[in-house]
Amino acid sequence: MAPGVQSGTAVVQAKKLLRRAISSRLSALPAHQVQQESQAVVAHLLSSPHYSAAASISVYLSTPQAEVHTDDIIRHALRHGKRIYVPYCPVEDKTTMRMLRLRDERHLDGLGMNRWGIREVDPKEAELLEDADAPTSPGLDLILVPGLAFDPLRRRLGHGRGYYDRYMTACMDYPRRFGKPAPRTVALALREQMVQEGEEIPLNEWDRLVDVLVTPDGEIK
Repeated sequence: MAPGVQSGTAVVQAKKLLRRAISSRLSALPAHQVQQESQAVVAHLLSSPHYSAAASISVYLSTPQAEVHTDDIIRHALRHGKRIYVPYCPVEDKTTMRMLRLRDERHLDGLGMNRWGIREVDPKEAELLEDADAPTSPGLDLILVPGLAFDPLRRRLGHGRGYYDRYMTACMDYPRRFGKPAPRTVALALREQMVQEGEEIPLNEWDRLVDVLVTPDGEIK
């Protein structure tokens, strides 16, 4: 078992307690601070070589709550001719997340809310949109990963559903499927999402580290 990786119910409980602590901290953040920190993170990302080199990017759709806002990234990418894919989790399948391509900014503006209060494509159009995993797709070059908490070792605490860990694991098969390396994974974090003294992100065997973590203060690789 890799260093830092644990197993058993103790990890589940530790994650639950950390989620509660981080959520409480984030709920106290004023909207203007979230906006300012988001702008700093976005500026770092847009000037990075991994963003510049990426033609196909998966971007999570941010909520108004305390997380890095991603709409400016999506709009910038679309205006510069990049392919943008957003997460879609079918109601009938509680383990699968697909990445479906946005057509344009009007498509972004017209998205509705899913069962978790997160913007998502209309299920009626899901089969009409290009899937990043389709054999005819060019595949992804970059995945922007959400999360609730992060640490300087690039460990990530999600919301407990495991969608992104499973998706990142499946991307390890990119050399066979698309003939190119797996997409680079980049997490975006507010300062208040970084663990503080006395806090630790526990890992189990299926948790995945991200390649790069971007905070308002810069990148952690």
